[in-house]
Amino acid sequence: MSRKDYRALAAALKWVKPSNPLSTPQNHKAVLEAMSKQWLYTVDSIADALTSDNGRFDRERFNRACGRTEG
Repeated sequence: MSRKDYRALAAALKWVKPSNPLSTPQNHKAVLEAMSKQWLYTVDSIADALTSDNGRFDRERFNRACGRTEG
């Protein structure tokens, strides 16, 4: 895969990242938390695959490009 492909993947993942609205009703917080955990799992799984594909893959850079601020 090319750098262009990696960038496209990161942009797509950033686009679907669950947001955290300021006034989330209590019953929606659990759903948002579950969605966020699934999103993080997805980002990690894709990063694992990209690392296997390319030993020079920069996981931290990919995480930043996806909009991930932790981990």
